[in-house]
Amino acid sequence: MPKSTKTTQSTTTTRTRTRKPRTTSETPDTQLSATVIPETGTTAAVDHDAVAQRAYELFLDSGARHGRDLEHWLQAESELRQRSFITRN
Repeated sequence: MPKSTKTTQSTTTTRTRTRKPRTTSETPDTQLSATVIPETGTTAAVDHDAVAQRAYELFLDSGARHGRDLEHWLQAESELRQRSFITRN
C-alpha cells in the first residue's frame, strides 16, 4: 500500500503600520512660547529658537554635562521672558 504524504503550507502575515506624515503647517518655523508672569499678570512671548540657543549656551557653560536639559531650558525661558518684559516696559 502506498504511503500518502501530506504537504502543509504555512502562511505568514506581515503587519505594517502606516504613519501619518507630518505636514509643515503643523510645526511652524518659529514657535512662540507665551506664559503669564505671575507678578504682573502680563504675557511674555519668547522665540523657541532663542530659548534653544540660550539653553545650549547654559549647557556649555555648565561644562557640557548631560542630564540637566530641562533645567537649562527653563532657565533660558525665564531669562528671555524677563528680558522681553523689561524691554517692553
